[in-house]
Amino acid sequence: MPAQRPEDLPGLIAEAFNTNDKQAMLDLYEPDGILVTPPDGAQQAGLAAVDEALTPMFAAITAAEITMTSAMRAGDIAMTHADWHLVGKDEAGEPIDLRGKGTVVSRRRPDGTWRILFDDPVGA
Repeated sequence: MPAQRPEDLPGLIAEAFNTNDKQAMLDLYEPDGILVTPPDGAQQAGLAAVDEALTPMFAAITAAEITMTSAMRAGDIAMTHADWHLVGKDEAGEPIDLRGKGTVVSRRRPDGTWRILFDDPVGA
């Protein structure tokens, strides 16, 4: 389901994690979108790279809660900030409990929907 407003993106990201639907998450990105991956801040550019970076995350995360804290728009570009909480299990079966503040920059498409252009989960 595409985002009808940039404010919809945090909830759609959480829904993708909560339903373990990596394709739904990928569908939220622009074809040239960038995902910043912790802990080193490497930039994964384009859907193939974002897909590869998301694979271990979707293997580990079983639940997500994401709450938007602010949003700004300038024409067809928007920036949202959100608090997030992810839980799951790592490869060894140990619990994962991560929290952070992230930033998403999105762009309105010609059909009026919004997609992620820049996603920095630790860049609040």
